[in-house]
Amino acid sequence: MTRLGRWRNFVVLAGAVALMLASLTAATTPADAASRLPSEKQWLRDVRVAMEGSGKYLNRKVEGKRKKFAINLDIDNSSLATHYDTGAPIRRVLRFVRHAREHHVAILFNTARSGEQLKQARGQLEAAGYPVTQVCGRRAGETSDHSKRRCRRHFIAQGYTIIANVGNRPTDFSGKKNYGRAFRLPNYHLRLS
Repeated sequence: MTRLGRWRNFVVLAGAVALMLASLTAATTPADAASRLPSEKQWLRDVRVAMEGSGKYLNRKVEGKRKKFAINLDIDNSSLATHYDTGAPIRRVLRFVRHAREHHVAILFNTARSGEQLKQARGQLEAAGYPVTQVCGRRAGETSDHSKRRCRRHFIAQGYTIIANVGNRPTDFSGKKNYGRAFRLPNYHLRLS
């Protein structure tokens, strides 16, 4: 084969590789990533696994103690199924919350919601069956991370001992670990917000 022939083969091969890489990149757009979320059934199984032992843990923490105990919960896709079943409670989390209330544990919601969505949060949670002690949300211009930390500090300043923290994003658990056990619900590499 001549030098020119080898060069043509190289160019054709390089073009084919470039085309293949371009098609792979196009196949993994953010819209596709969201569509690759697991089914609702799989998500609920993953939530159940993440919450495994939560009731027994709570029983051990509060048994025979007289403190102002609380659990801190995120809302979207942690307490309410905002992706899979908009506004519906996540049954496994709701069961944990109701168990906590039976043991006189305060139910504190800590959300990145702000503005109108924050104003609607308490009503949505109560309509879904959640007992609500307080809701703390993001202030104008505040990052989610800062808001989550501020809200936990606010609850603690009110005398609460946060024995459990339920969420599905890194911001739900960031900062000083000023809570007991973390129950980290699935977010599928941040694709589920």
